[in-house]
Amino acid sequence: MRKAKIPQVAMMAVGIFLASAHGAGAAEKITLDSLLERMVNLDWLFQPPGPGEKQSQFSSFDRKSRVVNGEKIDWFANLDAGNYYGEQVVPGGREYLMAELQGPGMIVRIWSANPGLDHFRIYLDGESQPVVDESGETLLSGNGNFFKQPFAGKRAMGYVLLFPIPFAKSCKVALFTTSPKKPSRYFHIDMVSFPAGTQVQTFQASDLQTFRARIDEVASELAAPSHKPGPGVEPVGIDLTLGPGDEKILAELAGPAVVREFELKLKSQTREKAREALNQLLLIAEFDGLPAPAVRVPLGAFFGSTPGPNSYNSLTSQMQWDKKTRTVHLKSSWPMPFQKSASFKLLNPLKIPVSLTGLVAVDKNPPGAEALYFHAQYSFLNSHPTRPFADWNLVDLSNGPGRYVGTMLSVRNPDYNWWGEGDEKVYVDGEDFPSIFGTGTEDYFSYAWGARYYRFAHAYYGMSLATRKLPLLLLAGTQSGAFRVIFVDGRHEEMCSQYRWHILDQVPFHRGLKFDLELWHWDPAITFDVQAVSYWYGALEVQYPAQTVEPGNTPDW
Repeated sequence: MRKAKIPQVAMMAVGIFLASAHGAGAAEKITLDSLLERMVNLDWLFQPPGPGEKQSQFSSFDRKSRVVNGEKIDWFANLDAGNYYGEQVVPGGREYLMAELQGPGMIVRIWSANPGLDHFRIYLDGESQPVVDESGETLLSGNGNFFKQPFAGKRAMGYVLLFPIPFAKSCKVALFTTSPKKPSRYFHIDMVSFPAGTQVQTFQASDLQTFRARIDEVASELAAPSHKPGPGVEPVGIDLTLGPGDEKILAELAGPAVVREFELKLKSQTREKAREALNQLLLIAEFDGLPAPAVRVPLGAFFGSTPGPNSYNSLTSQMQWDKKTRTVHLKSSWPMPFQKSASFKLLNPLKIPVSLTGLVAVDKNPPGAEALYFHAQYSFLNSHPTRPFADWNLVDLSNGPGRYVGTMLSVRNPDYNWWGEGDEKVYVDGEDFPSIFGTGTEDYFSYAWGARYYRFAHAYYGMSLATRKLPLLLLAGTQSGAFRVIFVDGRHEEMCSQYRWHILDQVPFHRGLKFDLELWHWDPAITFDVQAVSYWYGALEVQYPAQTVEPGNTPDW
């Protein structure tokens, strides 16, 4: 995974994709084998997107939400089930169109809260027969004939498939039912368009056997991410103590190079003191004299979970609390390329000293002159009112290309009513209507039905913190006759932290990207607290607001 010296076959696979994405090497075909490499080798994320490369999300969002002459109409409408893009009578029943895309590309993600027994049919390149035809629940749970764990699975009531399904000419996904009643399905189908002229070997069911060995290798890495930077890297050690108010350099590096692994160990007398340190220590990273730090984020939040320490393991980040030694282990595997220099600093606003050890693993192989810079952008709201409904802007980027690659969100909710009805809305390259319009915050993070909390960790998504206990079950009627399951503890309060890493489903942009998240809480008369980190890669010329979070001013919960 993310080797400093990538095996030759793997490097060829990534190189084929990147050459095709930039219009060169058109004779080389993108295959399932080359796309599997993208699932665990993250270097392609810091390459600029090719002309026409785009992610499109097809979802069941409420169609009342629209833009008319620049005005947003019913922008927070919430009947997000059973909305399709068309329907037709077919032999034996009816098909409802869930997604359709012309040109070369691939399906990267399919999610549903209630896939049911109706069949999901995937048609490629205009063929009359689907290449995949299986009940939604079977297909997305990993229990079917096509995709197994960890590529498909049900976690926290959400069904999701994350697997590349490439096509050369076109793709259509339809829901087939024999029922006379239109199914009320929640769904997301995410596709990525390749640049025009890209040569693609269209997916066939037989590919699952042809590439079985590679599929199994990738599955093993996703099931238990190893976080090994590989041979050939140079470790730069970290061993320091920060006194109250100190700002110290963790590492200063000379380029060109790529940071492959960033690891810290923080000793603490108690778990509570570890929580305070992770909440309040401020991590700052600077690359090549960018006009503002690429990272200025509370330490725990940068590593994907807050308030911590919360033990979890994912493809890009890891946090482990060792109760016996009272040590927090933190690891980041996001590749961070730079050309001339890189600096990592830590600022301690606490009234007590903090001691850390660790390392930065540096790969001295040049990343290429066009390599994008890694960024982590922090946002928070304290005591935010639940009315009026609002879009919370997480990032607003302009003036250059890049890729959006992940989100961490933590919430403190003082009430048992569900806080996360809000949809994600992602605008790419200045579009008026978002090309990604979701169906709920939990749906974006790939679980479902909101209030059923428990901790889980997938390589690409998970919930690292879920404080609500589960002694009481309430059923609250919601739209379309469905039921919301609400578990309540005596405090009527919850805290949760969740993450989603956009790896296959990264969001490329050429001129800019804006990510808004609706804040949509069922209780109209309270306030609640939220924190988020947005992860992205961008070219030197990308403009982004300087992060203003100051030491000691971050949420302490």
